[in-house]
Amino acid sequence: MVSGVGASAPPGEGGLLGAVDRAISKVENLFNGIGAIFIVIVMVYMCAEVLSRKFLGRPLPGVIDWVELAMGTFAFLGASYCQRVGGHVRMELLVGRLRGRILWFCEALAVAVALFYISVIAFKSFTEDFMWAFELGDSTMDIELPVWPSKLIVPIAMSLLAVRLAINLWGYIRLFLTPDATPIAVPLIKDVATVAREEIEEAMGHDADELRRQADDKL
Repeated sequence: MVSGVGASAPPGEGGLLGAVDRAISKVENLFNGIGAIFIVIVMVYMCAEVLSRKFLGRPLPGVIDWVELAMGTFAFLGASYCQRVGGHVRMELLVGRLRGRILWFCEALAVAVALFYISVIAFKSFTEDFMWAFELGDSTMDIELPVWPSKLIVPIAMSLLAVRLAINLWGYIRLFLTPDATPIAVPLIKDVATVAREEIEEAMGHDADELRRQADDKL
C-alpha cells in the first residue's frame, strides 16, 4: 500500500507544471469537500431514518433512493484528490527498491496505463451510462428520482482524475529526464517507519512530542 504526499511547488515556483498543478489542486479540493459534505448529509439522513422508525413508527420516504444517488459523490469526487496526495492502494514490493531514472520510468509507465484506463472509463461512462439514463429518463424504483445527475458525476470525476494522471505523467517524465530535479506534482513514497511515526503523531497530537522527548532523554 502506498502512503505518500503530493509534491507541490510553492506558489510562484515550479514553472508551468507547478502552476497547472496548483490550479487543478483547487478543483480537487473543491470536489473532495463536496464529497465530504455529502457523507455528512447521508449520515444525518440515515440517523433521521432510524429515529423516524423508532419514534414515529414509519420510515422516511425514498431513503434508499436518495442514498443510492448520493453515493456517487463521495465514491468518485475524491478520487483525483486521493491520487494527488498518494492515497490510493498499490503494490511497492518492486518499485520501493528502485531509484533514479529506472524508478521514474516505472512510475511514468504505470501512470500512462492508468491514464489510458481512466480515460476510457470517463468516455464510456458519459456516452453510454449517462446518455442512456438521460435520454430514456431512467429513475429510481421507489420515488422515481431521475438517476442521470448521479451518473454524470462519474465522467466528471474520472475526467478530473485523468487530468491529474496526465499531470503526474508530466512530472515523472520531467524527473526521468532530470533525475536531480525537485519532484513536483507527483506522489512521493514514504517508508514504513515514517508513515507509522506520522500516524502516531496525528492520533496522539502533542502527547507524541512528549513521548519522543522522553525517549530521547532516556537515550
